[in-house]
Amino acid sequence: MESDINEADVMERVIPTENIQLMFHYKNPFVVFHSYDTVIKQPRSIISGLSDNYWDVSTAGETGVVFISFHPTGACHFFNFPLSEIENQSVNLTDIFNSEIRQIEELLYLKDNIREKVNIIENFLIRHYSPIHSHDGMLIQKGVEIVKNWKGQTNAKYLSDCLYTSPKTLERKFAKYLGKTTKQIIKLIRFQEILQDLSVNKNVSLTEYAYRNGYFDQSHFIKDFKTYSGYTPKDFLVKYPDFNINAENC
Repeated sequence: MESDINEADVMERVIPTENIQLMFHYKNPFVVFHSYDTVIKQPRSIISGLSDNYWDVSTAGETGVVFISFHPTGACHFFNFPLSEIENQSVNLTDIFNSEIRQIEELLYLKDNIREKVNIIENFLIRHYSPIHSHDGMLIQKGVEIVKNWKGQTNAKYLSDCLYTSPKTLERKFAKYLGKTTKQIIKLIRFQEILQDLSVNKNVSLTEYAYRNGYFDQSHFIKDFKTYSGYTPKDFLVKYPDFNINAENC
């Protein structure tokens, strides 16, 4: 993403996903407005852990940034620490990789071509690629697949039974390799499935949305949706009438 110095600043709401993300600013970093009333300027290079909250992000003058969004089971192959350590946080990558990130930031600033910038980041990731144990990889991959197949309408006990492991072991593996516990991952995926439902079925009552997404009552559905997005489902659709999750993820 790039914006010119003459363009007006743009603010967007960032809502939770099940994807660890990286962000490399090579021009002005964004300004972040958290829901608990703190305002910070982002570092030039950050890794964002899985979150169960929302925040608002604004451009600040001339911007240039490269985003990387991992598949749920992808980031654990590049970072050799439990990803639960960065949950609900955006961490400066220089705190993890020190001078290597400062060198990358300098190269990104100097390169004019976007393909060259992408190559720099790809080479950085390739250098740090270290696959996790195959058994653990298969376990979390299958676990995420089951949750997605159920559209998040399942529970930790059922998932551990399907994977022939104990709930405690699965919770520990999910926290380490995905960044949240089993229950939290299920809730994040269910929220994304709700967004998908809202995206493609815009003329359905709130009661119908609630039942289709595994809620027994409308109030619980609205409460969870507002926790993750800051809006009620109705307010969300009013604010984003052309919302399309498939376009957002392109």
